[in-house]
Amino acid sequence: MASFSWTEEDVLRCCGSKRFAKELAFASLFSDLHHAIQFAYRIWFNKVAPLPRPSLLSITLADSFPHLLILQIDIIRWSKEEQFAAMATANDTTLQELVDWNIRYQEKFGFVFLICTSGRGMLEILVELKVNC
Repeated sequence: MASFSWTEEDVLRCCGSKRFAKELAFASLFSDLHHAIQFAYRIWFNKVAPLPRPSLLSITLADSFPHLLILQIDIIRWSKEEQFAAMATANDTTLQELVDWNIRYQEKFGFVFLICTSGRGMLEILVELKVNC
């Protein structure tokens, strides 16, 4: 297989993270798919969405694909910690506005607004909600 590269637009077709798309496109020229996946993994977990603390994480080898690792994350604990950190940056006005915009979002799309809150304050989350609504 010949080398290949991806543009930001290519990556954005399957992943909505503009930061990830930009980083992966910048890292392009890949020798094969495995090489691209390695870069994507490093970019995602080191620059875009760092992994949670080791106490929330276990790693095992995949039976069907022995060259791949399966990351098992205690999602419930991670989610609660992530939300608690974002809530620490909120005030009553921001929280009420978040509730109001969440209702608008749910009425418009039929489901709640979900976002990775790691490293984000409540105001930044509210801005993302408004932009996406």
